[in-house]
Amino acid sequence: MNTTLAYLRGRRAWLVENIAVWGTDRDAVIRMAAIETVGSDVRLGWWAISLGGQFQDISFSDLVDSRGNTLPGTIDKPAVVVIPRAGTGAFVKIMNGDSGFSIACNDADATPVLVDLLIFEMGR
Repeated sequence: MNTTLAYLRGRRAWLVENIAVWGTDRDAVIRMAAIETVGSDVRLGWWAISLGGQFQDISFSDLVDSRGNTLPGTIDKPAVVVIPRAGTGAFVKIMNGDSGFSIACNDADATPVLVDLLIFEMGR
């Protein structure tokens, strides 16, 4: 057997089916600066505005695997594999430590896509 496959099979793993992904990756942060002069006083203002995109945060404790078991609240060094169910897929945008992750659609369209998730505990 392949050593990588043997390593993964020796760890806890979950298959979570039919996850609707609505998060998009079209987010941008616009940074702006403005200078205001009032009399002899000069003021500099700085701010940032987020446009577009929505983060879809998923906690492991909110997921139920294909066997009906709730996933644990924390998973030691998780690895998440996204399996698309249709032509449009999704990807893991950010791993939020051992408690969850953020996911987004590949397509710029605003319609949710269905994916399956294969989650492995990689361990220490």
